[in-house]
Amino acid sequence: MPSISSPASAPKFSTRLVLFSVLATGVGQSMTFALLAPLGREVGFGEVQIGLIITCSSLAFTLTSPAWGRTNDRWGRKPVLLLGLYGYAFGCILFASVFLFGIKGLLSGMTLYLLAIFSRVLMASLMSASPSAASAYIADTTTAEQRMAGMGRLGAARTLGAILGPALSGLFATIGLLAPLYIAAGITLLSSILVAVVLKEPPRTASRTTTKLKLKLFDGRYFPYILVGFLTFFAFSMMSQTIGFYFQDRFALDGRATAQALGMGMMVSAVMSFFSQAYLASRVKMNPIRLMNLGLPVLMVGYALLLFAGSIAALVAFLGILGLGLGMVSPGFTAGASLSVGPEEQGAVGGLISACPAAGFVLGPVVGTSLYQIDHTLPYLCACLLMLPLIIYAWRFGRTDQRKPSKDLPCRLDA
Repeated sequence: MPSISSPASAPKFSTRLVLFSVLATGVGQSMTFALLAPLGREVGFGEVQIGLIITCSSLAFTLTSPAWGRTNDRWGRKPVLLLGLYGYAFGCILFASVFLFGIKGLLSGMTLYLLAIFSRVLMASLMSASPSAASAYIADTTTAEQRMAGMGRLGAARTLGAILGPALSGLFATIGLLAPLYIAAGITLLSSILVAVVLKEPPRTASRTTTKLKLKLFDGRYFPYILVGFLTFFAFSMMSQTIGFYFQDRFALDGRATAQALGMGMMVSAVMSFFSQAYLASRVKMNPIRLMNLGLPVLMVGYALLLFAGSIAALVAFLGILGLGLGMVSPGFTAGASLSVGPEEQGAVGGLISACPAAGFVLGPVVGTSLYQIDHTLPYLCACLLMLPLIIYAWRFGRTDQRKPSKDLPCRLDA
């Protein structure tokens, strides 16, 4: 078997191109989340109905991500990345067009709702190919020492998209609520063309014939990271899917003002998350466990503060605290899982890790919107309380992991 201790480094431009593709889909996703609450109300959808759209698409993403992860170990990183980008671009156009027909009165009722779910599920099923391919590409082209920084840059690119997305959605919402979605599709299509023309497949140190076995979800090497990722995004999805309603109902805003205020809040949150991922994860020497142990308490504080927001400015600031915490936890569990397996399993574990945020968004929106209908503060109270056992679990797991003899540590790449 070839040596696997020294992954081949990719040209800087190729790596930046992969990061740009992640940024492009991040722009589109953040635009969708910023617009879906006011857009859904514009066509007559209720809170739970809007939450179910996210739940169905997240379930599709969760179920297809592991399969795409194994596929990119066999097909290669570039083909699967391209499939995900093309799928997202055309799926976004279809999703926006369904709502366009709804606003114009050409579609309504259950037909409109089912088509909205179908288009979103189709988009999610295809776009789920790209995150695992991008993650595996970074793993292929970094050493164990570089992995934390590499995953931090990957997360920072995704977060930069989350920064630009709300800013663009707030800007172009003045033209029309659907304009940002068509722009997102165009940016992603541009990214896919650049990837197709420029990007080269990274050298593979592991045989593709050895990567067809499925990884077990409960494998002790990486399951703690998956659990932290899932529960973190479950709590975050309860907040993110209801925060638009919270803005609108707490401060009596119309649909356009809600989109602009929410866009500002999401942008501030993304800026703070970008700082965490670009600086703390990439430059400060912290291991994955340390990042998670710092980020989870910050998230708990952020959720608690949402309960006491007395102004739009305060609510925006508290979303920034949540972004700071999420920016620590996300590269922590991503890099931790990547370091727990060898090169021949990077695509497969990348698929599992990519499914974590989506899995959190399967139940989170439905639970969050259901709680919101009972009391507007319940989603944030429950998210805050959920962080406490998760903090204890991550701390105990970290202590156990650090007590392992070095020869048993799963993060070695030279075995």
